[in-house]
Amino acid sequence: MAKIISMSLILISAALAIPSVSWAFRFSPMVVEFAPSGSRSTQVLVIENPGDEKLPVQIEAFARSTNAKGEEVRTKTEDFVIYPEQVVLLPKEKRNVRVSWSGEIKDGKEKAYRLVASQLPVDFREKNSDPKKTSVNLKFLLQYVASAYVVPEGALPKVVVKDVKRTGARKVAVTFANDGKAHKVLLFKNLKIKAGESVIADLTTNKAVESINLLAGDTATAEVETTKDVPANQMLSATIELKDLEN
Repeated sequence: MAKIISMSLILISAALAIPSVSWAFRFSPMVVEFAPSGSRSTQVLVIENPGDEKLPVQIEAFARSTNAKGEEVRTKTEDFVIYPEQVVLLPKEKRNVRVSWSGEIKDGKEKAYRLVASQLPVDFREKNSDPKKTSVNLKFLLQYVASAYVVPEGALPKVVVKDVKRTGARKVAVTFANDGKAHKVLLFKNLKIKAGESVIADLTTNKAVESINLLAGDTATAEVETTKDVPANQMLSATIELKDLEN
């Protein structure tokens, strides 16, 4: 099962007080698509240091999948050649990072990855502080997690409703499956839920559903509130009309 996803920016700190984050680096783009071969199998990412301190940064690639609980699982991969993998950014410096796909696709199905740019640990100390006082010593790790997809020609998503179950008087759990060969974020025009022939929900938006990024071959379940009572002993069904957007 697959659940949410997306791009994330993580800041881990150990501190009693956090000073200005002018030292933070930038990483872009946060969604990257590669072709399995040809010129588009190499993409250029940009890391930038807008601050006044040197920043060591490391870039890594991870294969991306989901476990039975819908949690994202990342596995270190050598499917990409990254240059440079590590760099020390000088103050105000901007650097290009070349990322080239070197893996293999045999089934025509899109492969999903994470490209993770991490600031390597650096100790900071508040200016003019007493060196004996450890309470102002800070260690930061800033990390960007970008989505990367290797998309074979003709790979398309195919999202279907697999199951609908009653979970409350006015709640149902809707399970979606992606039987296609590319991911799809479930932004929809209309989601209609029926009990028998009666419509019990006719929705144009729902955060739980629209937060799902359904990878090729995955399933995901979202709990949805209905506008009418859900019968306990009646067949439930649902249809979804997705927005035709690039994601």
